[in-house]
Amino acid sequence: MKAKLPFFMVLLFTLNLTCLSFAQIQSQEGPQKIKLKPALGFEYFSRTINWDENKYNSTLKSYLFMANLEFVIQEGFSLGLLLGYSSSNCDGMIFRQLPFSVELEVGGISGYLFGAEINKNVISYGDFELDLFAQFVYSLGVKNTWDIPGLNVESTAEGKPSWMRAVAGPLVSYQGWDYFYPYLSVNFNYLWGTFEMEETVQTLKGTEDKKFTGDGLFGFSLGAIYKATDSFSLKGEASFIPYKNGIDLGFMLKAAYSF
Repeated sequence: MKAKLPFFMVLLFTLNLTCLSFAQIQSQEGPQKIKLKPALGFEYFSRTINWDENKYNSTLKSYLFMANLEFVIQEGFSLGLLLGYSSSNCDGMIFRQLPFSVELEVGGISGYLFGAEINKNVISYGDFELDLFAQFVYSLGVKNTWDIPGLNVESTAEGKPSWMRAVAGPLVSYQGWDYFYPYLSVNFNYLWGTFEMEETVQTLKGTEDKKFTGDGLFGFSLGAIYKATDSFSLKGEASFIPYKNGIDLGFMLKAAYSF
């Protein structure tokens, strides 16, 4: 239940923000024309994760390739849907509740990516704007099968990782320059998931579902948007998530076209 609480906090924040925004839209006169803004993006992050009730840790490295369809409901308010591909590397995780213990060393595992996001402008003051942003991403891994080395009998392991990430917080951007808009975001960033492992050694079978969570709950991002034309824009962002023994890093690139 504790692991699900941050997700429900972000979900509640997103729903409240959406309801308030639609209330504002409905209070305005005249029909609102929704603009479509398709985009292609790439993201990489390296995240320290804890497992076995926080007794051990390893690193989750993920590559995300995303197609994003953003609905601009009105100026300063948009909703987006995400679909794509993910590659998740959970090497270093150890499974001890199987017939024979296994330490994961298999590299990236493919998965399907789903998500949604919302962005709402709250305040504009001079050349600065304050937005509220929330995003939820779900990576559903594809089951892989591996032979277990070092045993004289037929033995295989099957496994897949699935993880979720919820991000929400304020974003401050500078609008004083033409075509180039830098921004800073401080956010709540919660990651959690499960690695499902099944081992078969002749007639012996065992399964173990290992739950994990990201080490560190808050981070910040530095980025910029370059508007090449009225319709085409490029976005780059670097993210940082401090935790007790260090800091996790990530970066994102995105190209968008609006019509």
